[in-house]
Amino acid sequence: MSQTTSTDPADISVSRTRRELCIRWQDGHESVYPFDLLRKECPCALCNDLRSNARASGGPSLAVLSGPVLKVGEVQVNEVSPIGRYAISFVWSDGHNSGIYAFEYLRALCPCPACRGGRAAASR
Repeated sequence: MSQTTSTDPADISVSRTRRELCIRWQDGHESVYPFDLLRKECPCALCNDLRSNARASGGPSLAVLSGPVLKVGEVQVNEVSPIGRYAISFVWSDGHNSGIYAFEYLRALCPCPACRGGRAAASR
């Protein structure tokens, strides 16, 4: 991860065959997000409440909201839409569609080893 991180995407691509979203940021960093991670970390209020309640009760991190029960490896994106110049939204294969994924949130969620390591060091 570079010293100055950008939350402005230079390029966004979706691969349904690899089941991932790829964002190349203005600072040159590239983030690759598996669909399973993005669906699990949906930032909408309902998903946040479900995750909080599940953590408090020791249950799974996210219950299925509606539609078919999807296992890890089955989540698919049906549609991706820009939200202004600050975010994107998804229509997921389980029917869920209320999450607005701000670019700032996505950059903070980057699953690459350098970014994960930086978050772990910052939380100590």
